[in-house]
Amino acid sequence: MRYAQIYLLMIAFISTVGCETTPKVDNPVLGPPPPRLESALKQQKLEHTQMASRSKERKSILEGDFQESDNPFESPVITVASSSDTSTASAVDESVEELKDSTVVAMVNGTPLFVSDIIGVYDFQLKQAEQRMPPEEYQKLRRALVKRDLKSHIERQLLIHEMKTTLKKEQLAMLQEHLDKAFDEERIPELQKAVGASSPQELEEKLNQQGRSLYYEKELFMKQQSALQFMAVKAKSKNDFSREEVLARYKSNLDEYAYPAKARWQRIRISYAKHGGKDKAVGVLDEVIHKLQAGENFGTLAEKYSDGPRAEKKGQWGWTGRGSLADSEVEAALFELPVGQTSQVFETDDSFQIVKVIDRKEAGHTPFADVQAQLEQSMVNDARMKATRETLDQLFKKAIIESMFEYETEDEKVTN
Repeated sequence: MRYAQIYLLMIAFISTVGCETTPKVDNPVLGPPPPRLESALKQQKLEHTQMASRSKERKSILEGDFQESDNPFESPVITVASSSDTSTASAVDESVEELKDSTVVAMVNGTPLFVSDIIGVYDFQLKQAEQRMPPEEYQKLRRALVKRDLKSHIERQLLIHEMKTTLKKEQLAMLQEHLDKAFDEERIPELQKAVGASSPQELEEKLNQQGRSLYYEKELFMKQQSALQFMAVKAKSKNDFSREEVLARYKSNLDEYAYPAKARWQRIRISYAKHGGKDKAVGVLDEVIHKLQAGENFGTLAEKYSDGPRAEKKGQWGWTGRGSLADSEVEAALFELPVGQTSQVFETDDSFQIVKVIDRKEAGHTPFADVQAQLEQSMVNDARMKATRETLDQLFKKAIIESMFEYETEDEKVTN
């Protein structure tokens, strides 16, 4: 995949310039940003509002919906109802101020983030919502989306800023060239398949119907891939664990790999009600017992005589664990009878029952060999996420961030 080639290219870039970061600025903002835009931000707002009117410049900052399974920044779908519980409080009166597309939500190291940068990706869905929602509720939805996604966009902007200050101009140009090719050769075919288009022209038409465009998709792709590729290089983590390390993790979490005893079985059930009472049901039971003693097949007899819910399947039940059956005597038989042996007759409140164990697995643990590869991958993923978080924390510590909204710190997320 060209994405992997881009990753190797990024490694080469970093190796030529090292991993030095930009010098710390005076009075960096540590932790959450102030709840309102500071005076410096207000002074820049008019200038940046004019910038916001140029859609290409605005949308080049937008984060898109490009799907990568290892994307550490993906966010769930939000609704107005859920936002009241999960979003942090705004310092602005939500019922008064309308969030316009050109509103500056935050400044990240001098770069503005507009409302359109945060929720532009939802344009099509928001237009539909605006038609069916009261104006007040629609504005709440826009605000909830901005609040929810703000921190992710700040994180991405920090990565892009770090990349631009780490790589040389010619290296950034080369990366741009490789991402252009990756978009043309891989992303466009993916988009065509997703929307059912047979050509880039048809793709453009279908995207336009959704309020999107090929230009827009490319900007999203470039932004997303730049951040992801740079993070993959910047957040160095351990990608190889020895067998001993993986085995130690397995042993320390052995309970996670435990499984209970379970059995597969058959049943012949003769209900009293179906045969006109318990006394008459005894006659049918005697007939079944004699045929079992004569060696007739249990499943065949179950299909003929049983009135249980699985009679048509020869009375067979799937894997059953302890605590699954209402009748404790029948359940005990499933874990005590030798496999292949028919039980005694069990007399319940409404029926006679005979069971036979087809197969049984005793309680135990999934063997280490069966989970070694999966466990090692989870360890790699954990290390990668830890390195990602540490890298972002370092970028936040040296950044100057001014924001209209508060956003959760990592400690607050854990608490919530």
